[in-house]
Amino acid sequence: MNKKSVWGVLALLIVLGGCRNLSAPAPTATPLVGRITFAGSTTVQPLAAEIGRAFNVHYPEITLDIAAGGSTVGINAIHEGTVDIGMASRKLKDEEAAGITVHQIAVDVLAVVVHPDNPVESLTSAQLRDIYLGKITNWQAVGGNAAPIVVAIREKTSGTRGAFDEIVLDKAEPAAPNLQVAITAGDMAAIVAQEPRAIGYVGFGNLDADLKVLAIDGNMPTEENARNGTYRLTRPLLLLTGPLSHPLSQTYVDFALSAEGQQVVATQGWVPVK
Repeated sequence: MNKKSVWGVLALLIVLGGCRNLSAPAPTATPLVGRITFAGSTTVQPLAAEIGRAFNVHYPEITLDIAAGGSTVGINAIHEGTVDIGMASRKLKDEEAAGITVHQIAVDVLAVVVHPDNPVESLTSAQLRDIYLGKITNWQAVGGNAAPIVVAIREKTSGTRGAFDEIVLDKAEPAAPNLQVAITAGDMAAIVAQEPRAIGYVGFGNLDADLKVLAIDGNMPTEENARNGTYRLTRPLLLLTGPLSHPLSQTYVDFALSAEGQQVVATQGWVPVK
């Protein structure tokens, strides 16, 4: 075979090899498979579940087990390694934060709510504090009807309770007479919606038509007022991971902070962080 023929054969082999590569199927990524467990804030739980529905469109082989229990439960569960992702709706205390990685996914705005028939439209921060400390016990003292105030609070493990006590009460214990304790945000909303003399507080995403929202210091709990700082009853909504969290946990966290995840945050009534 002469030199020209040899080069011809080599050229044909190169062409055939290139055609074979072009026709070969592209390698596909191995789908992520596994289970991610959650526990913590009853406020963050429904948001985490909604983000999870969008997440599972992209990662259908990952099972999400999203329980609640309160922010303190979620923080302790990360320390103990009993769940992969904790959920909290308040800042972590210094003694709680060691070894935990905090991922803020939203801002919650705490709304002070009363029954729709209550004529009161607004309170000052001082009046709100005095109501919860038992110094103001009748609606007439703040421009309302002559009726005793029924004060509703969340239970101690609630991040909503922790945030309210820190922001409004400067960490003092509520001391109003005949306190009504609500386990969940839904319980709080039900107490206030059914009791014309009640006052309570719920997260921005838990507002409904059965509740009347009060202005505090002349400012309503809106996204704009939360962002510009004129309404100060705000708190972070957090996902928590630790050294014992499953590696898949970061995939969920990254999705929650993606443009698609943050759109879910917005459509669910919370303030996105991005």
